[in-house]
Order: sequence, then C-alpha cells, then structure tokens
Amino acid sequence: FVRMENHMKIRDILGQGKPTLSFEVFPPKTVENYESVEKAAREIAGLRPAFMSVTYGAGGGTSRYTVDIADTLNNQYQVPTLAHLTCVSSTREHVCHVLEELKERKIENVLALRGDIPKDGAVAKDYRYASQLIYEIRQKGDFCIGAACYPEGHVESANKTEDITHLKEKVEAGCDFAE
Repeated sequence: FVRMENHMKIRDILGQGKPTLSFEVFPPKTVENYESVEKAAREIAGLRPAFMSVTYGAGGGTSRYTVDIADTLNNQYQVPTLAHLTCVSSTREHVCHVLEELKERKIENVLALRGDIPKDGAVAKDYRYASQLIYEIRQKGDFCIGAACYPEGHVESANKTEDITHLKEKVEAGCDFAE
C-alpha cells in the first residue's frame, strides 16, 4: 500500500472532477470483533478507494474505535480517511478530546453529524444541531468538514424548505462538502 496522497482532504478529492469510489466502515461493537473488522478494512483498503469513512456510534457503542480504525486506514494503509463525529450525545469536552486525537493522528477529514436521538431521549446539553458541531470543529483546526444532506428531505423536517434552511446553516457554519 504505497499511496502518498493519504493526507488529502476530501474536498480536494471530490474537487478533481472525476468519479470517486469510497467505502464506509462500521466499527465493531465489542473488542472481540475488532480484529475481524480491521482485517476487512485492510482488504477494502487494498482496492484503493478514493477515501474510506469510519462511522461513529453515539453513546459510546462503537465510537471508541472510530479514531483507531481511521488512524490505521489513514496512516498504515495510506487511504484518506473521513472520521464521523456525532454531537447530540456528546459534551463539548468530549468533542474537543476527539478532535485533539484526530489532529495527533493526522486525520484531517471529519463528517460532522447530529446523530440519532438515543432511545431513552437522553442528550447532552452542549449541542442540539450538526451546524453547532461544524462551527466548533472549524474553530479547532484545519479540518475538512463534511455534513449530511438529504435529497428527499430529513425525516424530522416539516418540509424541504426547512431542510434546505438547515443545510444552509451547515454551510454557513463552515462545512466543506455535503453528502
């Protein structure tokens, strides 16, 4: 796996004007399954995708492995990596800690998401919307920030106009691309 462009920002990859192929990795729910997920990610990295994204399980489920897997893909297998980060269940302190970890490991692409509301309805008080997380990330470093968009409209939006308004808020907060 010799690829020098592993430290490319997703906005630059997407801006090349050619089709891209990316894969998404779901971290394991338990430490016992980590090795099998890492092996599968390594095999996918061998296909040389434009980038790979690593999801983030809110509430601590799989989130603790997101940075580790993104680090392995980005720095060992030389594949640009997009680390997901959700905020609805996170404190500002936790988000800042994750962002520092990403910086230390030279992971420069973050997909900023609100995340699903937990079934018990318990949410942290620091963030309510992805736009707030995007703004926070923009203040913390030179990250390339992705945001979610919903061509059919988000299920919680009253209509597409409201949904587009929320996308505009994400862009104004500093996102570089939407997917």
